[in-house]
Amino acid sequence: MTRISLYSIIEGLKGLRRAKFSASVSIFTIFISLIMIAIFLIFIFNVHLIISQIQSRLEIEIFIDNSLNQEQVELLNDNIRKIEGVEEVKYISKDEAAEIFRKQFGQDVFDILDENPLPASFRLKLTPQFRSSDKTRAIFDQILQMEGIDEILYRQDLLALLEKYMTFFLLIALVIGLLLSFSSIILVSNTIKLVIFSRRKIIDIMKLVGATRGFIRRPYIVEGVIQGGTGGILAAMFFWGVFKIVNLEIPGVIIFDQRLYILLIVIGIVFGYIGSIFAIRKFLKY
Repeated sequence: MTRISLYSIIEGLKGLRRAKFSASVSIFTIFISLIMIAIFLIFIFNVHLIISQIQSRLEIEIFIDNSLNQEQVELLNDNIRKIEGVEEVKYISKDEAAEIFRKQFGQDVFDILDENPLPASFRLKLTPQFRSSDKTRAIFDQILQMEGIDEILYRQDLLALLEKYMTFFLLIALVIGLLLSFSSIILVSNTIKLVIFSRRKIIDIMKLVGATRGFIRRPYIVEGVIQGGTGGILAAMFFWGVFKIVNLEIPGVIIFDQRLYILLIVIGIVFGYIGSIFAIRKFLKY
């Protein structure tokens, strides 16, 4: 570590001591902001996970014409499998459809009718990239053009509704995240401004003796980064404790990415850095 870097760190720490109250308020605000941002990130992550699980269970059911022979059914099966986005195709014969009916409704179809009216069908599962409503619709249209298709069932309305709510939650999270980020950056900036203002005479002397712009500015950047990093570490520790307690009491109730801890610290440092840059540009135009 060079002497200049060491000087910047020492002066940055001294600056925090000179403005203890405002620095504490700034760190606390970053801490609270990061907690709120993390809560929304965890919420969005879990909502996205639930929606993905629902989408993975949704199937396209294709009822085929009863007049098709076995060779035509196999050809249709092959053509469906060739469609981009189709992950799995399961053929359900008329007899299998009758057995499914019996299990679901507790009554044999032959107890009601003399012959099996249930058609044979294909059940399709799509790859994750093709589970959106528009891409599912495109696959639906391709299958509908094939000969021997009687009817196609899939929950387009449910897919569209899931996507609508997901977009809504993302927008809300984005707006709140931006507001919290802005407030954190402003508070860090104001804290640095107070320190710069209190040291304005010393800064003027440093300018007169030929101190470089970077030499004067660096301690205040360090100060902002320390504030942001401290807020990030506190937020990471908070969530570590919360997750530890919650998972002991109710295992698996909250699913989150372990990288959240690092992300909180990084975001805190970025907030501090940007806030200090704003303050420096305002008060240290030299």
